[in-house]
Amino acid sequence: MKLWLKLLLLVTFAAPMGLVVAMIWLISGSRLAFEGQQTVRGLENQVEIRFDAYARPYVNAHSLEDAMFAQGFLHARERLWQMDLLRRAGRARLSELLGPGTLPTDKALWRSGVVELGQRLADNASAELLSLVDAYAAGVNAGIAAMRQPPPEYLLLRTQPAAWTVADSFALGALMAFDSDGNHRQEMLRLALSERLDAERLALFHVESERDPDFPYVWTPEQADAEAEGQSSERLDPSVSPINARADSNLLSYLHATAPEHRPTGAAIRLGSNGWAVAPERSASGKALFAFDSHDAAGLPNLFYEVHLFFGEGKQLRGWSVPGLPLLINGFNRHLAWGFTNIGDSQDLVQLTAEPDHAGRFFDGEDWYQATRETTRIPVRNGEDVEVERWLTIHGPVITDDPPLALRWIGQELGKAGMDALLDMNLAENADEFRTAMAQFPMPVSNVTWADTEGNIGFRTIGMLPDRRLGNGQTAVADDGQDIWNGIVPASAMPALNNPLQGFVAAANARVHDQRWPWLVGHDNAPGYRIRRIVEILSDSIEHDSANMKALQVDRHNVQARLRLPQLLDGLEEAVADGRPLDAVEFEALKLLEAWGDAPENLGESGAALLFEYWYLALADTLFRDRLGQALYRELLGHNYLVNHALDSLLDEPGSLWWRGARSQLIAESFANAVARLAGEQGAEPSSWRLDRRQSLSLRHALTSSAPGLSRLLDRGPWPASGGHATVGRAGFSYARPFAVTHIATVRTVLEMSEPMTGWSIIPGGQSGRFYSSHYNDQSQAWLEGLQFPLAASPDEVGARGLWLLPLRDGGE
Repeated sequence: MKLWLKLLLLVTFAAPMGLVVAMIWLISGSRLAFEGQQTVRGLENQVEIRFDAYARPYVNAHSLEDAMFAQGFLHARERLWQMDLLRRAGRARLSELLGPGTLPTDKALWRSGVVELGQRLADNASAELLSLVDAYAAGVNAGIAAMRQPPPEYLLLRTQPAAWTVADSFALGALMAFDSDGNHRQEMLRLALSERLDAERLALFHVESERDPDFPYVWTPEQADAEAEGQSSERLDPSVSPINARADSNLLSYLHATAPEHRPTGAAIRLGSNGWAVAPERSASGKALFAFDSHDAAGLPNLFYEVHLFFGEGKQLRGWSVPGLPLLINGFNRHLAWGFTNIGDSQDLVQLTAEPDHAGRFFDGEDWYQATRETTRIPVRNGEDVEVERWLTIHGPVITDDPPLALRWIGQELGKAGMDALLDMNLAENADEFRTAMAQFPMPVSNVTWADTEGNIGFRTIGMLPDRRLGNGQTAVADDGQDIWNGIVPASAMPALNNPLQGFVAAANARVHDQRWPWLVGHDNAPGYRIRRIVEILSDSIEHDSANMKALQVDRHNVQARLRLPQLLDGLEEAVADGRPLDAVEFEALKLLEAWGDAPENLGESGAALLFEYWYLALADTLFRDRLGQALYRELLGHNYLVNHALDSLLDEPGSLWWRGARSQLIAESFANAVARLAGEQGAEPSSWRLDRRQSLSLRHALTSSAPGLSRLLDRGPWPASGGHATVGRAGFSYARPFAVTHIATVRTVLEMSEPMTGWSIIPGGQSGRFYSSHYNDQSQAWLEGLQFPLAASPDEVGARGLWLLPLRDGGE
């Protein structure tokens, strides 16, 4: 063969092979070894880590400090990119990594006080907590140092990860509090709605109470064996000034900038969930049962990293951690198990009166005063640093200038409180210690369900709530120069249940209390669809076991349809009786709904389930779009709970102005629109329609939103999806992007509270954040099938595969 031909063949085949080899060498440089030895700096004693078949680590450590070091090491090796996004969001520095597209988010997070809160949490931490966070940070940095190359995301962006600091972890704590306590966004939306609506129509979007007299409140005075006086309930503060169209646009811009769903995937921590506990007398085994599924944004990697820490003399700390945060958010130790569900309103907006032509001067009802100006510089990738300013008023930071609004937030009222309460909850050894720790927890406001091995079960609303002097937490109040709050609701008065007579406790982001409680947990809650179904199932048996707990977690029964479909059908029947005919497709679609309505389930094969969702959305479109305008209507659709409360209220109020005196005609019109759209998408035979042909789940990586070409490499799915936003087995989507499932159970776990506990769990995706790992997506198929994997009782049960972390002593190799 001639030399030139040999050279050509070498270049043609060897060069691509060399590129592949180089790529493999580069991306494998961050791969976690599951066995062998690793010498690391900052560890006091050697640590053994064993991994099960799904790379769930079982850590055997001498002390809690060493266990925190190992947790940090594991987080860094498996989830460093995710951690970096979260700390950058908490420090308002996303643009430094991702460029100018995230600059509005950075500005809004800084102005709202997230960065300041992170520093306050660090300042308030005890020496014990700081020592543990320091050990965790040392573990993270040891994990980074052990990488031959950084994770591929950094290679794609041509950057390097910075060392982890103690302050970074507290920044994540602040971000979690802000994202979960985000009620001010609903207040801002209502203010924007007020520019378009008269007072009577606007009242539809103020959720005062549940209309249903049989609403399954989590807590009532009777359940707690206590009495409470009623509270006042005002719809609007009439002294709040109307806003103009430009201000309306500014409000929508802020809402977009701060919305967790508008950030890169993985740059938010917002905790929604189902959680319940069953007392021994309702359990087939005679042991308490604990079930929990956290509802968060779907993405890769998963928000949570499962870890099992065994340390000291028989101590355990096991469950689901957020990479970047030491300890556990939801989990269990040797004695008890707990889970957080999002709830609560600890934020208010104050509408200020600004002096024209004098920046930072505001009127307090009697005089003009000068607010304090603060600035910061936000670095921007491939650009110049941007200087940002904010004004600090007597009510808090100004977050929008037109209209001028200040944010009053419980994060400004911490005093000496901080994250020590989470540490105490993690380490509690009995119910009394756990209850004491919950009472000290500052934020975010949450519901906690829990159970212990002694047979106790409980519920408590935790966090600091304001005792409001003005307003009811639903819209901005006018600045009158005085504190809008009277103080903080006493911790001893917070809703709590301990071993209730009903034999179970449950929470699902729904309203906690009725109007007899003198304060407010929150008005902007989830509708009662999920909590009603959970209560029905738990009330129905005294022989519950782990199997029916798992079944309930993926239950597809649609309580919303059960309650609202009859009202829609009645309206359609009236229209038909008044002379509105149904065509052939509409007639068959109606029969489909009538047959399904007896026991409505959002099964994948159900066409009726899909049609109901189309009809509901078509009704919202018919009633709201033209009056609100496209931009404001689309923003409203991004707040599903508010849409649900509004539409459900209208179905209960046939005389509302929103119906324009034509309730049955508008219901029929929306039905026709829904049928026509569905026939256009899936054909004119309603019997062939299927929910899972329209509704799907994809797990997306943060980078693919800005680089769609990476989707095939980094994303997984789509998969056909059953369930819905109203079912216990949640498949949540925004009404602004219907049927693209974005909120799911990111963790499911069931525990029998025996000694030792018997448990199962699963997450969608996998433990690893590295797209080339076999554990990047190895749990998704089982998750889709509703399965859970058993948990080992100890590291000895996991197997022989293990990684040893060995301390590097000063002067050592």
